[in-house]
Amino acid sequence: MYFKLNQLAMVSLLTVGVVGTASANVYIDHNDEGIRENSILVVKSDLNKDEIKNPKFVWKDEKGTIVGLGKKLIVTPDILGNSQNLTACISYINQNDLTSSIQCSNEMSLNGVQTLDALAPRINEKEVSDVLVGKFIAATEIVNLSYNVYNKGETTPIDESAITDAIYQWRIDGALVKTVTSPSNKQFLVPETFDDDEDPGTAEVPVEAGMPLTVSISVTLSSEAGGGSGIGGDNFTIQENFPGGNVADNYYRPMLSIETDYDEGDEATESEFIVRTDGNGVATDEMTGDDVYGFAALPQDIAAQECTNRGLRLVSDPTAFSSYLTVETAGGKTEHWPYDVRMLWSSEKDATEPGSYFNYYNAVGYIYNTPSDSTGGGEFKVVGQDPASLALVVCEDIPK
Repeated sequence: MYFKLNQLAMVSLLTVGVVGTASANVYIDHNDEGIRENSILVVKSDLNKDEIKNPKFVWKDEKGTIVGLGKKLIVTPDILGNSQNLTACISYINQNDLTSSIQCSNEMSLNGVQTLDALAPRINEKEVSDVLVGKFIAATEIVNLSYNVYNKGETTPIDESAITDAIYQWRIDGALVKTVTSPSNKQFLVPETFDDDEDPGTAEVPVEAGMPLTVSISVTLSSEAGGGSGIGGDNFTIQENFPGGNVADNYYRPMLSIETDYDEGDEATESEFIVRTDGNGVATDEMTGDDVYGFAALPQDIAAQECTNRGLRLVSDPTAFSSYLTVETAGGKTEHWPYDVRMLWSSEKDATEPGSYFNYYNAVGYIYNTPSDSTGGGEFKVVGQDPASLALVVCEDIPK
């Protein structure tokens, strides 16, 4: 199981305070140059990178409005025209005691360098939300960023053609790994290893399941759309890259126990809620190992909730799914999924008798022709199951 990270807080910082350990001497560096439009500011500190983890950065002005995220800030015309002072804050986790700290710099004055009319749009006039990066995030997988931009207080998104400029920053476990400045370039290949672009001296680190993937978004709108800018972003959790395949058209391979919110128990010990296979989906008695994968076996209602938590839904049409598996397990996209170790849940009620008497739900199972002999082959069938039965969780896309 994993614990979801909180969304990036797009709110006002009303005070500059310190929580936790002693001062880190946080300051804003601009190479001793005058601040002007498109100047690049960098937040620096005396923090030792070996003593902290998961650093996050926020820039605010004297009104408490967040004007930027990340270690660097480009001084846009919006900032120069609407802000008088800037402060940079760092949030991090102390390696020694695993407590969190927030440290902020002194205010940096922007007096005398404003360039815009006082009535120009506030940088945060637009709201960036509904951020998604695809439904499955794992090393070597390509994810696709999507988001909406709104005028504050409105519920209809602005057409994306109105976005004239954008900056997308992708971070893994706090380290900046990619920056994109093209609004249409929304794809990101999750690497197998990464270093920190903001600190070139860092060593390559392997991407592991459970690490946070963070995307920060900054956009500017055309004058036809009312102008203005907005920032947003969100955190997501990187998942296990199962050798047998992760995505098959609109279906997502059965969830591993380390990927659910439900507590299935210790992955290293025996549990009725965990079914283990090797990378080819073949059942194994091994408890742990590089080629051992523990799949979550859950009651029907919990399985449905786990899919909802991902922005997906539990398989809705077990008959269609059964037909799909019949084709794709014969050398296709689901050949190495664990399709024959447990039933696979659906959200469809069993309407047959006597299953309907007991409020059964339909599941898909690979039924062997000779139950005691797997060598005789079998076929996929839709079978009613007590909702308290433990079956695997396959989610699917929700049609738009």
